[in-house]
Amino acid sequence: MHPIFKQALAPWAPPELTPAELVTRALILALTAPDAERAQECADMAEHWAQGLTDAEVERCKAEAMKWQ
Repeated sequence: MHPIFKQALAPWAPPELTPAELVTRALILALTAPDAERAQECADMAEHWAQGLTDAEVERCKAEAMKWQ
């Protein structure tokens, strides 16, 4: 994308999410999924993104996700 367009569209661009935010959101989706298959897909995504996080960071993500249950 041309830099001018990128700059013009910046206010509407979605925010960049950290790995911890991605894990938390995937866990929330897993907890609220309509069926076991979709819940597992979300849990798998969370596990993938959690690979670079410490155990303490993953536990914080889990605690944050549980607030949405």
